[in-house]
Amino acid sequence: MLVLMALLVAGCIPIPKSSDITTNDRLRTTRPLERGETILVYGENATVPKKGSMKGMVTAECATGYSGNTIENLVTTILKLNPEPGRFSVKHSSDLRIGNLSDPIIQGEQNCIGSDTGSILCRLKLSRDRVLNDRLRFYVFVKEKVETDVHLPAFLPPFGVASCGQKAVLEADLWDLSTEEFLGSLTVSSEGEYTMAAYIFGVVTYSDVQKDAINKLAREIIEKLAGLKPN
Repeated sequence: MLVLMALLVAGCIPIPKSSDITTNDRLRTTRPLERGETILVYGENATVPKKGSMKGMVTAECATGYSGNTIENLVTTILKLNPEPGRFSVKHSSDLRIGNLSDPIIQGEQNCIGSDTGSILCRLKLSRDRVLNDRLRFYVFVKEKVETDVHLPAFLPPFGVASCGQKAVLEADLWDLSTEEFLGSLTVSSEGEYTMAAYIFGVVTYSDVQKDAINKLAREIIEKLAGLKPN
C-alpha cells in the first residue's frame, strides 16, 4: 500500500516489454473441431503471492501483476482469438455442472471400476450420450505455476531500485472425448523481468508473463484443435 501511495504521489512511468516464451508440444495429431463442437476447459490457478509485507515493500511488490483467474481468462482469450466466431464453442467445465472436476489423473479413480478405470468420461462422470448430445469434443486440463525470483531488493518508497525475474508456466493435458483418447500435453513458459527504479519519480519496466502465457496457449489450442490461424 505504501508503494502504491508513493507512486501515486511521486508519479511513475510504466514501460511494458515482451516476455520470452517457450513451448513444449507433445500433442498427437487429431481430427480438427467440426462446426458446433465444444472445448471444455478446466484447471488449477496458481496461488497469487501475498502483498503488503516488508519483503514486498523492498522488492516494490514484484508480483503485483499476478491474477488468480487464469483458467477463466484462457476461455475468454480462446473465444477472442477465434478467427471464425461461432464455428466452435469453449466452456469452463464448471458451467456444465458435471461430476468430478478435479484433476482426472490424480482423483476420481474411486468412481471408476473395472475396465472403465482409465476412461476420461468415467473420471469426469460424463456419459457417452451427454458427449454426443452436447457435442463435447475436447477436454483441456491446465495447471498454472508462477514464480518470482528476487534479484535486487533495495526499494523504500520513494527511493531505490528493485529487480525481480517473473515466470508463468501453463501445463495443459488434452483428451479427445469422442474417442476417449489422451492426446498428450502442451506446455507454455513465459519469462520476464520486473524492474522499479525511483528517485522521487519512478520508472517501471515489466513483462506481463501471465497474460503472455495465456495468449500463447490459447493460440496453440486454436491451431492444434481447430486447425485455424488465430486472430
